[in-house]
Amino acid sequence: MGYIGYAGGTMNINTKKVDSRREVKLETLDDLAAEADQIAQAEAAGKVQPLGNWSPGQNLQHLARFMTCSLDGFEGKLPIMLRLFGRILRVVLGKRIFLSPPPPGYKLPTTVSFGPAVEISAADGAAELCAVIERIKDGGVFIPASPLLGRITREQWIELHLRHAELHLSFVGLEG
Repeated sequence: MGYIGYAGGTMNINTKKVDSRREVKLETLDDLAAEADQIAQAEAAGKVQPLGNWSPGQNLQHLARFMTCSLDGFEGKLPIMLRLFGRILRVVLGKRIFLSPPPPGYKLPTTVSFGPAVEISAADGAAELCAVIERIKDGGVFIPASPLLGRITREQWIELHLRHAELHLSFVGLEG
């Protein structure tokens, strides 16, 4: 693949400063599954360009793993200050927090359970993501509270996942 960006990878891009990001707008989980398939096909055709620190497959797998944690539970707890910040952010922003992608630039600790593998193809990442999307569509039950935002509804979990995906997939450039 040549663009390992996670856990000792070779890229160190300041993602806050990437101005060539793609605009991605997702309305439904089906839109997300279609986007994942499109990325996998583009990578197979050699028409994908990573714009951040992660490969297309890593971005897709991270989204899948984060969604899985929202169903099965997250390992460990966030530090108290981060949890407090998240609750304050939720109060200040209200429903707006579910309407826009989070800002780029947060560096994920390599110890979290929803980080991606060092090497994964877009096809494998898309397969993982589409499997968890089907699980959600088949009635998978989310945990009642986000580790960062506190109690949120099923609809809010889905919106959170779609906005999170918009952020990560904006770093996957598609040619042609």
